[in-house]
Amino acid sequence: MLLASYKVTRPGLQGIANRVIRLRLRSIYSHCEVVFEPEDHVDQWMPDGSAARGGDGSLWCASSVAGERLPETSARRPGRMGGVRFKRIALNPDHWDVRRIASNPAQAAQWFKAHEGELYDWQLILGFVSWVIPHKSERWTCSEASAAAQGVAEGEAWRFDPANLDAAAGAWM
Repeated sequence: MLLASYKVTRPGLQGIANRVIRLRLRSIYSHCEVVFEPEDHVDQWMPDGSAARGGDGSLWCASSVAGERLPETSARRPGRMGGVRFKRIALNPDHWDVRRIASNPAQAAQWFKAHEGELYDWQLILGFVSWVIPHKSERWTCSEASAAAQGVAEGEAWRFDPANLDAAAGAWM
C-alpha cells in the first residue's frame, strides 16, 4: 500500500484551493490518496472487484475530495459532489510523491468501503483559517480519511493534514 501526496496545481478554482492549502500548511502538498496495489490482496473491496493495474497503469486510490463528483460505483451518494470515494489514478511522478506505508491494506480498504460516500469536512478546512470553527465528525478531508484508514483513531485523525501525514508516513515505515 502506498501514500500519494499531490504536489502540483490544478487549473481553475481547484488550483486556487491547491495554492491556499499549500500556503496555509507551508507545504508542497495539497492533497493525498491511499493507493492500493495488486499485491495488497484487497480485490474484494475495490469497486470493480480487482486491484489490478488499469490499462493506463492506473491504480485504485481512495481519499475524500471536495470538488469532484462521486463515481457511479459509490455505495452512497453516487454522482453527488464531494466525499469519500475510490478512484483509479495513473500516478504521474511529476504530480505525485509516492511512498510505501507500513499499514494494513485490508483494514484501509475496508475503512474506505465502510465510509464511501460520507461527506467532505468543509468545517475542518475552514478551521485551518479560524480555530473557532470545529470539524464535524463523520465528515472527512483527504488526510483525515487517509489517517483513519491507516489505523489512527477516528477521534484523532482530524489532526492530520497532507503535509504532516506524509511526514508521519515516512516515520511509520
